[in-house]
Amino acid sequence: MKMKYLIFILFLSLLSCDDGIDKTILEHTSSKIHITESGFITNTILDMGNDEQDYIIYLNKSGYIDREANIAFKYAEEIIDSYIEDKEDIFVLPSSCISFNDDIIIMGNDQAFYKTGIKFIMPQLRKFRKDNPEKQLLLPLIIQLRDNDEYLEITHEKDYIIFNVDLVEPFAELKNKGSVVPVSIDMFRNKDLNKISFPVEINLPFENEKYEFNFSCEADPLLLDEYNDKYGTAYEMLPEVYVLPDLKIEAEEQSCKGSIIINCAELPLSIGGREYMLPFKITESGNESIPIQEEAICYFKIKLTAKWSGSWKNTIHESESGISTTPGNVYDTYLYSRRDALEEIKDYTIVSALSFITDEEAIICPGWAGTMFEQCSPIIKVTDEDAGNGKLKIDILAGWAYEGAGWTNPSVANNNSTYDPVSNEIYLDYTGSFTWGDFRFQRTFSGQIPFD
Repeated sequence: MKMKYLIFILFLSLLSCDDGIDKTILEHTSSKIHITESGFITNTILDMGNDEQDYIIYLNKSGYIDREANIAFKYAEEIIDSYIEDKEDIFVLPSSCISFNDDIIIMGNDQAFYKTGIKFIMPQLRKFRKDNPEKQLLLPLIIQLRDNDEYLEITHEKDYIIFNVDLVEPFAELKNKGSVVPVSIDMFRNKDLNKISFPVEINLPFENEKYEFNFSCEADPLLLDEYNDKYGTAYEMLPEVYVLPDLKIEAEEQSCKGSIIINCAELPLSIGGREYMLPFKITESGNESIPIQEEAICYFKIKLTAKWSGSWKNTIHESESGISTTPGNVYDTYLYSRRDALEEIKDYTIVSALSFITDEEAIICPGWAGTMFEQCSPIIKVTDEDAGNGKLKIDILAGWAYEGAGWTNPSVANNNSTYDPVSNEIYLDYTGSFTWGDFRFQRTFSGQIPFD
């Protein structure tokens, strides 16, 4: 019976309303006021050296009957406990870090929105950022009614802002800062290659309306020394065969691109290959207000391809003996210049041999059926000495890797090895001995496919 009575009363009340709405109830409903964007807000401030930084805040008032609202913002450190659980990594900024645009906010009867704001006091922010470099800087605000009006109400949970103030020093940034960019130059198989270029790009991580930049850059050998010391490498400084780019950003531009040009034809050829590095650094932005970021450095690792390194067809000749190979077989085999071998091969005997044999024109040749079996890998060198018929003589630096490492006496004899520069073929023919017997090494390496 009670439920039926309540439904009947509701029915009668609806009959007394225009359009089915009881306006007397709406007239006694409070108008709601809230901050349009409330809660935890990260405010990233680019520190341009100014004294103040504005932040715009909007208030919203809604309700059936228009009422004038008298409101004020208040600094409210006490709300931190309500909304922030982990306080170990925060610092609550004092009220001296801001000033209010409006001490009193009056929203008129028919005013639904109000634009106001605060000013962040930059010298204060800089001080507290310096004193608390690892902590979040929080600043808590709430809105309050200044007059008691039973028909005005602040909306709970939308009555506060906790600013996470992220103070950022603006700078120009090198896009590939810290990167190592690998580049391969093969002058033996690209004789007409004159120039190559490396792209460089600088960006501004903010809207640039008025600032102009004229960047300075350099290639500093000291940076290479630091890099080699740090990583245990031995890169050489690229010879001065390069041209650095001219980098500028005009007002209303966000970035600029340029290229480092290398004049390849001026690079000295190296049969054994070379590994250069060009450490490139932006030193100045050319703008007193906005510097270049710290450590605006990138590295270009330039590999000058060796003449011999690559994949070869390894043909075993009929007279080869004393090694577990099958005469007549053809294998795909990698030959390595000394530098490439030290970079690619981890076998202890090979590394020891090439540490003992320091000639950069040395070539390591897999010996056992095309594999890198340590004992059967000769180390050779193509000389400039005429062998007749347009061919060049080849020296056998070590008949097998143990000899190259100095762990056994050299045993090479009857060396008839040659190189044909026209067909680009290496012919090895010599005798030697292992601990278990004598051998004859006789094979041809042809059809070279260079390393990428």
